[in-house]
Amino acid sequence: MQQDNQKKIRRLTSEYMEKQVQMEEQRLRRQKGLVRRLSVFAVVFLIILGAGGSVLYQQHVSIQKQQETNESLEEELVVREKEASQLEQEIKWLNDPEYIAELARRDYFLTQDGEILFQLPRQSTEDN
Repeated sequence: MQQDNQKKIRRLTSEYMEKQVQMEEQRLRRQKGLVRRLSVFAVVFLIILGAGGSVLYQQHVSIQKQQETNESLEEELVVREKEASQLEQEIKWLNDPEYIAELARRDYFLTQDGEILFQLPRQSTEDN
């Protein structure tokens, strides 16, 4: 009985059906094109994102190196400023005649008129 019903059903081949098939094919082509365009945009976006990330990482590394260099240079500057202040103090002392006389007495065993030099043995730190 069913076979009789299937034979009775006939496919319509009207102009409307052909137009519907063409529209369906066109919709599928547009959908494929959309997927392709979105794929290309995704690839381009990933490339741009990767390049941007790479540039940001390189800049981050460069900034860290510059900060380390800056810190070490600031430490060196502090040391040099201390050294400069010590040298300026030493220049002031060397312009003082009493300091020069004291150096001459201590290092070269010189005396002023009427002074007698007594040389005492140095005490070692182990005796203390």
